[in-house]
Amino acid sequence: VGISAVDMEGARKNLKAEIDNWDFDGVVKNAEDIWEKELSKIEIESSSKEIKRIFYTSMYHSCLAPQIFMDADGRYVGAENNIYQSDDFTYYTALSLWDTFRAWHPLFTIIDQKRSVDFIKSMIKLYEGRGRLPQWPLTGSTYDGMLGYHATSVITDAYIKGIDDFDVEQAYEAMKNTMMSNDYGLNYYKNLGYIPCDLEGESVSKTLEYSYNDWCVATLAEKLGKKDDYEYFNARAQFYKNVFDSETKLMRGKYSDRTWFKPFNPYVNSNYSEGNAFQYTFVPHDTKGLIELSGGESKFDLWLDDFFTLENPDNSYDHGGVIGQYVHGNEPDHHMPYLYNYVGKPWKSQRIVRKILQEHYSDIPDGLTGNEDCGQMSAWYMFSAMGFYPFNPGQEMYVIGSPLVDKAVINLENGKKFKVIAQNQSPENIYIQSLELNGKVYNKSYLNHADIMNGGELLFVMGNTPNESWASAESGYPPTVNGERVVSVPYINLGDELFRENTKVELKCDDQNAQIFYTTDGSTPNINSSEYKKPVNINKSTSIKFRAYKDGFKPSIVVVGDFQKADFNRVAQPKNIKKGVKYNYYEAAYHSVEQIEEFKPVESGICPKVSIDGRKRDGYFAFVFEAYLKVPKKGIYTFYLESNDGSTLIIDEKQVIENDSYHIAKELSGSLALYEGYHKIKIKYFQAGGGKALKLSWKGAGIDKQEIPMNALFYN
Repeated sequence: VGISAVDMEGARKNLKAEIDNWDFDGVVKNAEDIWEKELSKIEIESSSKEIKRIFYTSMYHSCLAPQIFMDADGRYVGAENNIYQSDDFTYYTALSLWDTFRAWHPLFTIIDQKRSVDFIKSMIKLYEGRGRLPQWPLTGSTYDGMLGYHATSVITDAYIKGIDDFDVEQAYEAMKNTMMSNDYGLNYYKNLGYIPCDLEGESVSKTLEYSYNDWCVATLAEKLGKKDDYEYFNARAQFYKNVFDSETKLMRGKYSDRTWFKPFNPYVNSNYSEGNAFQYTFVPHDTKGLIELSGGESKFDLWLDDFFTLENPDNSYDHGGVIGQYVHGNEPDHHMPYLYNYVGKPWKSQRIVRKILQEHYSDIPDGLTGNEDCGQMSAWYMFSAMGFYPFNPGQEMYVIGSPLVDKAVINLENGKKFKVIAQNQSPENIYIQSLELNGKVYNKSYLNHADIMNGGELLFVMGNTPNESWASAESGYPPTVNGERVVSVPYINLGDELFRENTKVELKCDDQNAQIFYTTDGSTPNINSSEYKKPVNINKSTSIKFRAYKDGFKPSIVVVGDFQKADFNRVAQPKNIKKGVKYNYYEAAYHSVEQIEEFKPVESGICPKVSIDGRKRDGYFAFVFEAYLKVPKKGIYTFYLESNDGSTLIIDEKQVIENDSYHIAKELSGSLALYEGYHKIKIKYFQAGGGKALKLSWKGAGIDKQEIPMNALFYN
């Protein structure tokens, strides 16, 4: 059988290229040889057959994805389902980046650098076709169902580890432009310093993951000598602090008015993606800063003890592999067992890591306690079984845990070998008694990437009681980033973004004694610009740029506020109108609203209002509604679109709202200045398995907020 995503001729070519001469025994032998070569990149020794089976099953799993999505002649289906030609790299798809940036991609920076380059080039090609890096490359294009832009992590991690056989400047451009876009809450994040929980779903998770992504951009900018970019993104990398609640010591949702989300249930609420407030203590790039926020090392040590023992009062969240609040069956907190190393208690990390290795993996058919997610669960096991883990991808460092294998040899592509030996290792002997690197005593709880790639030997001596003095001094802590303090992001406290005659703009900064400087001529504000003293009166369309300064702090990022004087939309002149809304109904799996109309509708008709009640099934469907909206009088109208999974509102050919809030229904708003009369509207909506909801409301010109009534909707 030959297959191709391109065309029939591609399938024929693939068949001829891959199995021109059919020979069953030959095919079996060839498959065995290929897998033997792949699995021999790491050779382990263990007295336990179960451990051997788990390790090599994990390695096998790690090679199942991503998949080559390219024909033998170099053609492939890429961005927006267009056909492309490659002559110098292999195009891959199914990169589960939200999961795999953590351990799977770092694993391949050690054992398969050629493929690591191809992964990056594949993502850059998607950037070229879409204008931003992918969140989740799938079937040649991209699925935007998860969060964060962790292609930034993969690119930075590879480059700082010496993998640079790709256009680094283009890759950096892709990273920067992606993080400067306005998609998925970045518009709020850039100007507020966090994502408001009343305006965007999974707001805390997105804020934290964007903060880490910004650190990745800053790291690469520094390497490439881009000083201004480094300063800007390094400041944004500290935005995680804006959702840290000093009272609860947890990352907590914050409203657009800067008050905390309430009532606050840390065990379950909508501000986190596939996790809760405990699991989303996600600051791998600035662990020292997180510890300082939490009250110092001793308090953070106690917090970790609670984290690994505290049970949910209502068993509200369980993805499998639960240890207290730690959930190994899902990815957000995979780094957290190694956090004790940062407070001088590495033996506690050794205990937790070994517990996970021994109790949450097995060699039976359901031997994983969660979703494999394209190899991340297995990559975690492989690293941890060898005794170290890539805690913060993008940093040339691995945090040490507790090795499970007796010996491991990594056969590197450069011809060198890195050996790990664990003397006296057993189910009881889980604690490091001493460590040597290349024959020298080693009292650090981390390992540098160069130590591995240069070849050598890491010798553990294990025992059944903790050696609380090993790597417990601060000199042995893993290095962490703790950038210079940055002034809090100033913000617009009052002011109408769309106004009829004029509006007064009030600026604020939550840092005491901070000074705000602003410009209205498009230039970048500095301490020589106009200082904000009182509200600024605006009577024409104006863009205000402002930033805050404070002694002893780095200045804040520049914030931009756009204020638009109303330009009223002209009315349409429809003929032969009748009450109702036209609709097209679709049934397919969609990843974005742009994909909906690429398919033929299953059904078309007229309905009384914008509603998904007429769906024929509850999963994987879409609607496109079109109507004329009768506006009762001239004025500024605010529209509210609530949906799950994705929707857009277009009025008079202008997109007013784009609502992509996966996993939970969220309401977003947008405003327009409209004349009395008829205005053409279009609503696109798709459901992708995360829930179903759609509601269109409005207010303005004497109308209190309400769902748009049937008597205001017409078609012809």
